[in-house]
Amino acid sequence: MLARFASIAMVVLAATHAHSEQYALAGRSIELPSPPGYCKIGETEGEKKFIELTAKGTGPSSKILAIFLKCEEVTKWRKEAPSESVSASDWVVSAVMLDRDGQLRPMDGVGRPEFVRLLGGAISKDLTFFSRTNAEAQATLNNLVSGADFKMVGFQVLKADNEALYFITGSEIRADNGENRRVIGVSANTLLKGLRIVYANYRQVRQPQDGNVLFGNLSAIVHAAVQANP
Repeated sequence: MLARFASIAMVVLAATHAHSEQYALAGRSIELPSPPGYCKIGETEGEKKFIELTAKGTGPSSKILAIFLKCEEVTKWRKEAPSESVSASDWVVSAVMLDRDGQLRPMDGVGRPEFVRLLGGAISKDLTFFSRTNAEAQATLNNLVSGADFKMVGFQVLKADNEALYFITGSEIRADNGENRRVIGVSANTLLKGLRIVYANYRQVRQPQDGNVLFGNLSAIVHAAVQANP
């Protein structure tokens, strides 16, 4: 499915080498392969600040596990301006979904296909659910970073299969200098060892484009995670 959206010039920083990592969550261990071609950030002070801002922007419904940027951007930025922020062209976020009270409780007894079906059913009853949540989160993050005006301009479910539910969002920002900027994001919600995991691939765009490339990239990432956590 195609979608053309508009967006944010989000601030971004640099990274570590991509690999597979073990996470201890809710008394169990899951393995999350890092996206190929992306590097995990968190080494420099600037990176830590960006992670902190992004965590605030996601609100109470999720906990960020890792943020990845394109490795070439990471290498370049760490060399030239490790303590400052830069606008990233492409980045991936992995997170865990929390309960309404902020706790992480595994969905034991629920299979991955059933989880996707249940989540899809919830969205079908309230099509504004993710768009409202994402708009609030993106607006919070953007105001923290730049103070520019933010507007959510689109939300669409892309696909539901036995591995994940995918949806695409678009947003638009008017920067202080009057420039309109656009970002498009594809997110995937899946269940790994009973834990609700979210992957999101964001791309800053300068001209209309569809979400097929982002969807293909994210589906490969999700498939690797599913295979690593049978």
